[in-house]
Amino acid sequence: MPSVIERFLQSEGGKIEKELEAVIPRKGVPNLNDAVWYHLDSGGKRLRPVLAIATCRAFHGNERQVLPFAAACELFHNWLLVHDDIEDGDTIRRSQPALWQRFGVGHGINVGDYMSEKVYELVLRCGTYGLEPTRLLMLLQKVAETGVMTAIGQAHDLNTKGRQDVSEQEYMETVTLKTALYLMLPILGAATIAGAKEDELKRLERFGMLAGPAFQIADDILDLTAGKGRDEIGCDIKEGKRSLMVIHCSGKCTKEERAKLYAILDKERSQTTNQDIEWVQGLFARHGSVAYAEAVAKKLIAEAKLVSAAFRPEVREVLDGFADYMIERKS
Repeated sequence: MPSVIERFLQSEGGKIEKELEAVIPRKGVPNLNDAVWYHLDSGGKRLRPVLAIATCRAFHGNERQVLPFAAACELFHNWLLVHDDIEDGDTIRRSQPALWQRFGVGHGINVGDYMSEKVYELVLRCGTYGLEPTRLLMLLQKVAETGVMTAIGQAHDLNTKGRQDVSEQEYMETVTLKTALYLMLPILGAATIAGAKEDELKRLERFGMLAGPAFQIADDILDLTAGKGRDEIGCDIKEGKRSLMVIHCSGKCTKEERAKLYAILDKERSQTTNQDIEWVQGLFARHGSVAYAEAVAKKLIAEAKLVSAAFRPEVREVLDGFADYMIERKS
């Protein structure tokens, strides 16, 4: 039986296209509007806008007010992907050339910048549908704070490249900043629009601080097994990412294995072979690093559900469904 999130993805996933087209027409400036839609039309599950809609309903909010914000969350996510592909050197996104590969690095940077500003235009549109100014200001502040914290988290992630002493605590701090906050933006923003109380918003934040890192850990595992939408396995190894599996394995393997592991991670991306990736996969398997990461993710989700238990049933169903979806998804 599909989870509440899967049901919402099936029934509500297409609602935001009109909101996006209202601020970014499909026909416009060459290598800008068409580039945005080249990326957006490539697919994606529309998880974040669906979360916003589902949360707003659970808190008995005004769906008309939340739709522009839901679209803003999708655009926020996608401009981060555009810039992330450039920073990481990923050439494929959702089975087609990444935007920067198709339009060039310069256009890729500019398109991401354009999308990031359109996020705020979409959020402001919530006010045209009756969202009171105080709530609108709270929403804008939350979006701005999330953008800043995500950039700081990305800086921490980039700063770990080349290091062999990254701790599990550092990893958790990085993914909390880089992933947890912006993953929870649709839920926190929608609850704000719906008039959630301050104590409810704080509990939602606590839920996100637990569930968000679990999402990133699951994402790291998917990269090693399914490629997470890039048609390529092991991109994180090619990028030299210090994932939780790397950190765990580094503390378990022999001195010789550790030296080879970091030698592979620190190779130029183009020099990393399929044999290198297969060797790392085997090393993780021998030392139980994938199983360890899965256990950590499941523990975080269990703790997050203790937080969500304090909400009324309709809110808890959305949060718990989201939590389960994060670690059970296959792509």
